[in-house]
Amino acid sequence: MIDVRNKIIVKDYDIGKYNFKKYFLNILKINTNEIDQLHKNLPNDLIPNQVVNYKNDQNLNIYKILYKIDEGYDLKNKKKNSGFLNMYESFVDHISKTFFKENLIYQSRPTLRVNFPNNKAVGDWHRDRDYNHPIEEINVWVPITKSNNTNTIWIESEFDKNDFAPINLDYGQFIMFDSGLKHGNKLNMEDKTRISFDFRVIPELLYKDTNKSSLTKDLKFKIGEYYKSTQKFNN
Repeated sequence: MIDVRNKIIVKDYDIGKYNFKKYFLNILKINTNEIDQLHKNLPNDLIPNQVVNYKNDQNLNIYKILYKIDEGYDLKNKKKNSGFLNMYESFVDHISKTFFKENLIYQSRPTLRVNFPNNKAVGDWHRDRDYNHPIEEINVWVPITKSNNTNTIWIESEFDKNDFAPINLDYGQFIMFDSGLKHGNKLNMEDKTRISFDFRVIPELLYKDTNKSSLTKDLKFKIGEYYKSTQKFNN
């Protein structure tokens, strides 16, 4: 098993096989050259006029469009996964087999993020456990635009150091990091929109049943609700 304790690990992946960007381009109705200039190609009502905070960072109007990227996000009507979420599950399977070499319990639907210029994608410095998440989780962060300096994720180097630094990545790279490391965003001063998604995994041997629920979707941190298992892939 890969050791992520108190670490940030950068990995590459095959964007030919895992071409996540095409789904974002399709739902946003833009071309490749426009994706990091999204803020210049959207109606004003989709651009936030205030800096987001931890209470509303997933409530922007743009997410009403983005989360239509796959029917599987429709929890109310229990729609089946289509293209994006099927590719996501294949990607998690790849991580499970290639890096962890064991089954993973993983977030069934990744969280989508947009970081507009002069704004943030997440509203505060945090550890996910601050919001009820199990401490056994490992965070996985996947940008689908080049992410540099103030429009990328910032993470402390060690527990409780608060020495936040940017994790600069190209499309085709992702990171895994210990969920005990505090992380967040700076105000984006790059004049480029960053789009990314993130999710959480737990090595199967570390998974514990719990009655805790996610604060945003009120899903219990159980297999069949917040989580799925890669066991169906690896058997």
